Amino acid sequence: MLPNHFHGENPTSLARNSCNICSESLRYTQSIAYFYLTFNSIRTIWRAYMHNDIPMVAFIVFAYFGYFIVDHCLTVFNRLPSDEESPKKELLRVTIWSLTSAIMFGFAYQFSTFMGPTVAVLMYGIAIVSSAVLFYAHFIYDAHRGSKAFCSVKSSKALQFPSPADRDIDPDIKTLEQV
Repeated sequence: MLPNHFHGENPTSLARNSCNICSESLRYTQSIAYFYLTFNSIRTIWRAYMHNDIPMVAFIVFAYFGYFIVDHCLTVFNRLPSDEESPKKELLRVTIWSLTSAIMFGFAYQFSTFMGPTVAVLMYGIAIVSSAVLFYAHFIYDAHRGSKAFCSVKSSKALQFPSPADRDIDPDIKTLEQV
């Protein structure tokens, strides 16, 4: 049976290439989303400015930059080791929770000004519940999960994928890799 890769090409490099293609398509999708967000924010700021609605301009600018700050903080937070506590991690938690909550309450305030009282109460209720769930997820659940380090070194090592040097290599494949 013929291998499904080119002569002299390592099968693991094909897997790496497919991962690169996935990450490139993810970057492309993120770029489209960021462009769409930027375009709509500029359009909304322009319309609010033309109607002399300066509080709406300020809120949209705050929400736009707040979104990117929260996105960056989440990226940095997810790259940190999950098993250790540090002041940087705590600051990131506070920043993520407070900025996200402020943006949600800002939307509730901006939309409640032209909606009925029932819808306004509902929007503030959604902002309160979302903020509480986010607080629970970042402060209570993470702290509770971190204090119960139930994974030992052996069990965490068993969940890792073995490197190519650790695996038993078929002699035919080994000869193909050497060619």
